[in-house]
Amino acid sequence: MERAMSPLEAVWSAKPTPEPREGLSLARIVSTAIEIANTDGLGAVSMSRVAKSLGFTTMSLYRHVGSKEELILHMQEAAVGPPPTDLVTGQGWRADLERWAWTVVRKFRRHPWLLQTLTMFGPPATPHQLGWLEYGLRALGSTPLDEGEKVAAILLVQAHSLADLTFHAAGAATAADDTDPYETLFTRVIDPTRFPALMAAFTGGGFASTDDPEADRDWLYQFGLQRILDGVQVLVEQRLAREA
Repeated sequence: MERAMSPLEAVWSAKPTPEPREGLSLARIVSTAIEIANTDGLGAVSMSRVAKSLGFTTMSLYRHVGSKEELILHMQEAAVGPPPTDLVTGQGWRADLERWAWTVVRKFRRHPWLLQTLTMFGPPATPHQLGWLEYGLRALGSTPLDEGEKVAAILLVQAHSLADLTFHAAGAATAADDTDPYETLFTRVIDPTRFPALMAAFTGGGFASTDDPEADRDWLYQFGLQRILDGVQVLVEQRLAREA
């Protein structure tokens, strides 16, 4: 008996096909599922809802996708997409890695549900995911870092990008209540003698935000990214000095 392909194998073996004007196709199913996830979150995606949105029965979807797990992997692959071929310019590892990081985080911001898929399926394993990892490593190709250090540096930048999604999601949930929890905490609840450093940060504007949440978000991401790149640069310079 022939062994059934796993969801991951199905993603790797999928081949582009012409998009039919009518009828079902894997591309239409995945596109519709992504639209649902972008609007209502990954939890709203189900085989039945996708089928209803397309005007077909749930069972008809299974001729193109074997399971919901496989569907989500296809969604992940389509949303991530291939990396731009000009992502790494060779004009310096730091500029290339910074460009890579911003391109990655903007991709994730367009599809915040991708964060959930990473916790579901673990390390990058689909073709496009590995493509992005490939280009990140290429950005560090001219450095004297060993291969383990290059991978660790890429994972550190990636973790910073995922933190951007996590904190933004938490902030969005708070904003929906139209309240400022820190204002309430620091002015009504917290004892300044117990938390003097926190109070100093609050009164000194450490938790302040502007009227442009996206600009605030970009500033915070850029601040963290530059500190990470500063650390990688120190390591690169140490390796160069050792080789001199």
